[in-house]
Amino acid sequence: MRVKTSSLCKGLLTCLLLLSFVSVLHAADHKRFTLKEGVIYDSELGLQWAPANGRAMNHYKAEEYIQNLRLAGGGWRLPTRAELKSLYDKSKPRNADPVFNINNNWVWTSELDGPSLAWAFSFGYGFELSYPRDNSDYFHVLAVRSRRC
Repeated sequence: MRVKTSSLCKGLLTCLLLLSFVSVLHAADHKRFTLKEGVIYDSELGLQWAPANGRAMNHYKAEEYIQNLRLAGGGWRLPTRAELKSLYDKSKPRNADPVFNINNNWVWTSELDGPSLAWAFSFGYGFELSYPRDNSDYFHVLAVRSRRC
């Protein structure tokens, strides 16, 4: 049986286009963050997050809150500046995935700047500053931990 080369090329090209289209659809379905049983799974960094509780608190209270958080077995900590920056996304409402419940707030980090200051990240403005640890006017807390098996 004789097959024309142009027919074979058209068939291969159609297959390749179809495979490309399917892979684009699959990539569009991929979400970085998924919420399951109160825990946010971060597929990009391999971390688990607890959504913000909506209450402002000072850094000392934030550390206490994290130590007492027993959600999904405990083991939580305050995030680093880099971890919080990775959540900042200007294309999302309030600059972060809504699953985090951040609402443009300042969020404390685990990083200290001397004995009385700690770093915080602003989801409203997209930058970080160090503030007195006893300031509770605008600062919220997110809990993070390494992924558990």
